[in-house]
Amino acid sequence: MAAVVIPDLLTPEDVAEITDLSLDTLAQWRSQRRGIPYLKIGRAVRYDPAEVQAYLERCRVSVSDPHERRRK
Repeated sequence: MAAVVIPDLLTPEDVAEITDLSLDTLAQWRSQRRGIPYLKIGRAVRYDPAEVQAYLERCRVSVSDPHERRRK
């Protein structure tokens, strides 16, 4: 039987520190079923680091290259 790789899961406190979101915001998002997907393991709430990374990627704002000139 092949070994199952289980990623290190993040606590809400970890995610709050990484994203600069408050614990209250994360809790509200969970109750509203929005924001970052999470796992509920018994009474514990955990986040997959890949989901947190995906959330941060969705927050990315693209800007134009400052060296690129606009054509008139």
